[in-house]
Amino acid sequence: MTCPRLTALLAAPACALLLGLSGCGGGDAPAGTTTPGAPGKPAAATAGTALPIKILTASGGIVTETLAAQGRLEVWRHEILAARAAGVISELPVLINQVVKQGDMLMQLKAPTEDLEGAARAAVKLERAKRDLARREALAKAAPETVSAADLDAVRDLVNDSELELRLYHQREENRRLIAPFAGVVINLTGVVGQQVAEGLMVGELLDTSRFRLALDLPEPSLRRLSDGQDVDLSALADASNARGRIRTLPGAIDPAKGTGRVLVDVTTPPASWRPGGFVTARLVLGETKADLVLPRDAVLYRENRPYVWIAETHEDKLVSRRAYLELGVGDPTRLIVTRGVNPGEQVVIEGMNGLSDGVPVAIRTDDPPAEKALDAAANDAKPAAEAGKKDEKKDPKPEAKSGG
Repeated sequence: MTCPRLTALLAAPACALLLGLSGCGGGDAPAGTTTPGAPGKPAAATAGTALPIKILTASGGIVTETLAAQGRLEVWRHEILAARAAGVISELPVLINQVVKQGDMLMQLKAPTEDLEGAARAAVKLERAKRDLARREALAKAAPETVSAADLDAVRDLVNDSELELRLYHQREENRRLIAPFAGVVINLTGVVGQQVAEGLMVGELLDTSRFRLALDLPEPSLRRLSDGQDVDLSALADASNARGRIRTLPGAIDPAKGTGRVLVDVTTPPASWRPGGFVTARLVLGETKADLVLPRDAVLYRENRPYVWIAETHEDKLVSRRAYLELGVGDPTRLIVTRGVNPGEQVVIEGMNGLSDGVPVAIRTDDPPAEKALDAAANDAKPAAEAGKKDEKKDPKPEAKSGG
């Protein structure tokens, strides 16, 4: 027999529990789920959002195959600066690695004491020989029988020898002034003012910077695709300045150890900032290839070293993304030939690849992203509302409080 009082006590908590579970619509939904049509909830936002993308219709094109190689600039003309006469350095107006113009003085030497004395003796000797010749010639006219022809020839030879000796001294003095034969850069300059310099001693070098050559060691297969006189695009690594060169010579033999040949590129109009020994990148065109399918390099992504692109296609009346793995051919700096994986006419995603995966809804955009459009639209909608609020404030001012009687 059950006690009525005990039954009532047990039933009261159970009723309270049932009322709590069923109150106000049956309780909270699990995290991450919402009721259909509820605005601003995660489930509704995921179902209605499409990622904005830009596409390119896959088609054929031409790929320019190039080869990049690097080397250092060399000069075409190199002059050894040597003292053409002995002397002591009296002037040294240039410094090492200084740029000079044609005709600039590089070094001035002072004649040694023995040369100064020898030039003075040669001048006196010449003057005496001339006086002796003049006297004998006058005597031969007055009394021809007193002066023989042999005597006159001997005196004339002495005058010529004296003139030659003095002229050599003068020429040696001119040689003590070292002049730049062409414009360029002075390197390896040696000597200081007051130093004795012997004849023939090398005192520096002059490099012609008006023209350069570039030596490139290229693999044998690439050499067969180049030609004499072919244009070459050049770019300096130091300042990214550009120039145009031309293949001067192709190698007649291949290095058996390296399997390469040396190509010489002539640069006749280099930028003013280029210097001998500078590092330059050369880009040589090997040929052009026409293909049925060419895609931009930026559209090709890699996953575990496998190239792929994203394709936008319609699936169940929705535009979704699909990953397509590729097989690639040759390419150039901006384009790649695709041999398998994409068909001509398919829509390849070229912008907006972040966040894509197979089956993700996408929306093609042709101008500004949707987010920017939404911000602009919200700003335009807010302007009339703000102006209307200002007008209402002017029409309905707040009533002033009245003081009680």
